[in-house]
Amino acid sequence: MSEPILFCWSGGKDSAMALHTLLQRSDVRIAALLTTVTEGYDRISMHGVRRELLHCQAQSLGLPLHEVLIPQQCVNPIYEARMEQALRIHFDQGVRKVAFGDIFLEDLRAYREKKSSPHRHDRSLPHLETRYS
Repeated sequence: MSEPILFCWSGGKDSAMALHTLLQRSDVRIAALLTTVTEGYDRISMHGVRRELLHCQAQSLGLPLHEVLIPQQCVNPIYEARMEQALRIHFDQGVRKVAFGDIFLEDLRAYREKKSSPHRHDRSLPHLETRYS
């Protein structure tokens, strides 16, 4: 039986390549894409991808989309509280793993692992990195 994974989706190429890697595996199932959207701008917070394109991406992938709305100039306590709320929803649905697809961001990985530990998510899934030479 495949294990559900919450995939943090930025809408960018690294995210797409990491998701592609996971979709090739038979032992995992992507439960949903998790994306932060900046209120007022209606764009993905990381890359500025328009929300309407985000919806098209999720629809074309055939995956559920969980949007976390954050305010403009969002401070960390608000971001962390909203992400915690989203993680708890998926945890309550049986998701125990979260995957990211960032390139060369070890400090960001350490931060994410630290912040997801209170939710008891199993982070044994390797962090997926996309490297270009």
